[in-house]
Amino acid sequence: MELSRTLISVALLGTIVSGSVVAQTPNPHVETTRAALAQWVQTKRTISAEREAWRRGKQTLTSQIDVVRREIELLTKRIEEARKSIADAEKKHGELDAERTERKKVSALLVERIGNLEDRTQKLLPRVPEALAANLVTISQRLPETDEQRDALSLSSRYQNVIGVLNGIDKWNRLVTLNSEIRELSTGRSVAVSVLYIGLGQAYYVGEPAKDGKATIAGIGIASPTGWLWRESNDLAPSIQRAVSIYKNEGLATLVRLPVQIR
Repeated sequence: MELSRTLISVALLGTIVSGSVVAQTPNPHVETTRAALAQWVQTKRTISAEREAWRRGKQTLTSQIDVVRREIELLTKRIEEARKSIADAEKKHGELDAERTERKKVSALLVERIGNLEDRTQKLLPRVPEALAANLVTISQRLPETDEQRDALSLSSRYQNVIGVLNGIDKWNRLVTLNSEIRELSTGRSVAVSVLYIGLGQAYYVGEPAKDGKATIAGIGIASPTGWLWRESNDLAPSIQRAVSIYKNEGLATLVRLPVQIR
């Protein structure tokens, strides 16, 4: 500080002296002082400018650091969310993989079972009456008999076919059904008869009544693995005729005794 005042005083003194009436020779020390003073002022200005630039640069850097910090926090949050999503996806994948494995086991079991059901259903078809077989012919023909036919059908279609056949058979088996048919007698003569089916276990047929209103032709039928077996029992004609009349609501309900054969 003292040096500054000295330099300023010397500069002023030189100016006053140089402005006097008496002309003097320039003092080299004064010129050196002036140059030093000018350099010092320029240095001060430079330092001040650098300080201002540093202050502004510091603010800019601070702002950039804040932006980067926020970006880092956001990226860290997104990374954590991505890790959680990956963990959830891996967990879901594991659950789906376990579910697929279980479904494969169930599917293999269903394939094995549907094969057994199809075989048993095929063996059951000969035991159904002709009238029921005619109603089931469309869907029963869809039951596969070879590996090529099984491979051509979906598992659901195979089950639907079996269920369709079994539903028709079960419905018939739970009802008493009257059907008109042509029956060939032991004499070789074919006659029209009324057949009263008691489910799938037993059936009775009776011929058309004669002029006196009494039927003389009758018989019994039972299911077998190769088809229905019929046996003539003309002595049962009155009882079977009465049962048919009751079924048709043409006679009063009463107890009718008919033989049953269990196989």
